[in-house]
Amino acid sequence: MENKVRKTNTVADIKKAFVTLISKKGIREINVTDITRAAGIGRGTFYTHFTDINDLLETIESELLDQLSTDINAVIPDAMDWLMVDKGEGVPAPFILETLNNFYQNREMIAALLSAHGDPYFLGKVKQIIFADLNETLKKLDNDISVNDNIPMDYAREFVIDEVMSIIVYWISKPEPEKPAEVVQTITKLQRTAPINIFTKQKGESDRE
Repeated sequence: MENKVRKTNTVADIKKAFVTLISKKGIREINVTDITRAAGIGRGTFYTHFTDINDLLETIESELLDQLSTDINAVIPDAMDWLMVDKGEGVPAPFILETLNNFYQNREMIAALLSAHGDPYFLGKVKQIIFADLNETLKKLDNDISVNDNIPMDYAREFVIDEVMSIIVYWISKPEPEKPAEVVQTITKLQRTAPINIFTKQKGESDRE
């Protein structure tokens, strides 16, 4: 039992050191020596758990993506209901809230991976998971829904995901991101407002007269 706890703590220390180093040096400039020094362990201890930096990165990302996929799959039935509801009611998409919750729980690591110093492919991996689940939902509702104004489905899907993900990336990168329940309401309001109508001019003195 003690060995298992020690192993868990060591792996956690390695991951924590990796996150810190991504922010300081950038993912491409990190080497094993940097990690062992930051984690306070020997090189042999690092290689007991990981073969190299890429193995560490792939392990971390796989764990994050597997958990995200599990979380989103759990709300797919609700996502199907959401696609059929009147969006004027301001009902947040279940997959958005689950993504926010998942990111918030792992915010330091995900913020590092999504940063300019992180993995440039990580966002694409996240989108692939969301695309896969959303596509599965759309297939099941193929006869019940259509895209407005004859917009091709693939473009509609891309637009919906991209606009949401850009906000999520901005949010999770903030020094102190708001709680998911608060951000999902902001996203829902933005989705209900056409981009051209988000900003409005405030009335000045001359307008009031």
